[in-house]
Parts: sequence; C-alpha cells; structure tokens
Amino acid sequence: MKVKMSSSQRVQEKAGVEDADFSALDEAGNKCADINNISLDWGTSHASTDARKRYEKLGQKYVMGDDLGPFNEGPLWIWHYMNYTTSEDKTTVMIQSPMMRTPTSYPIPSARGFHYCKVLSPFRVIEWIYVDSLYEFDGLANSYPEVASDDTYFHDLLDLHLYQ
Repeated sequence: MKVKMSSSQRVQEKAGVEDADFSALDEAGNKCADINNISLDWGTSHASTDARKRYEKLGQKYVMGDDLGPFNEGPLWIWHYMNYTTSEDKTTVMIQSPMMRTPTSYPIPSARGFHYCKVLSPFRVIEWIYVDSLYEFDGLANSYPEVASDDTYFHDLLDLHLYQ
C-alpha cells in the first residue's frame, strides 16, 4: 500500500512549534519500518493460536530492515517497490520500504511537509502467517523428503496428487 502522511515537522509547526527540526523529527529512524512492524504485530496477534504456533515452528519470519531512500522525486518513489530479501538460511524474510520525505521548505510547494511510505498490509501479514511463510519448511516438498531432490519424480508425484 502507498501511504502519504504529514511529516512530523509539519505537524509540529501546525501545533505552534516554530523551530521544528526536520532532521531530528523526520530523517532520524525508520518510520516506514515502524509502521510495518505495527502491521506485523497486528497480524500476529489476530492469527489463531494454532496458526501462530505453526508459524513460529515452521514459518519464515518477517523482519523489518531499514527504509530505502529517500526517493525525493515522485516518480522515483512510485517506481521503487518494497524489497523482500530471504536470508541465506531461509528462516527470515527482510522487508524494506521505499520512502520519500520532504521538509516544509521543499522547493515544490504542493509536496512540502510530507512523508511517503510503501507499507505492509496487516492482511498480507495474516496471509503470510497462514500460507506463504510455510512453503519453505512445511510445503509439499517437505511431505516427501525422500523424493523431493528428484525433480522429475517429485513433480510427477505432485501431478498425480493434485489431479486425482
């Protein structure tokens, strides 16, 4: 999802703080990753107990990485997508969100004082917990470990299983 928010600097200025520091308020930290962590927490807390246990035992875990950017020109931000990187041991998938942030002194008046993020839907987290995170360690390939390495035989077996 693409999100456009007022920057912290803009909010502070609207609240009457005259010397709101863009660098301290908006450039420090990873605001998009913070939002994505909230989505992850929400999805995890709303999954069933059984789904959470299975995810904890067999699922690839989402972890948030540093925000990407800033891509402070509209097209740059629009055409950069969220980055999903699987760890070498395949136990985690790191998510990085492209962001764009502009101070209230930005040269383009209509783009002043905003923070843009690509954010993870809480419902995508639910889907990840219930389904997609389980493919690597609890998918069909893991149901038949003795044949999973023989691609031809394994795919023939899957075809028989799926089309019966």
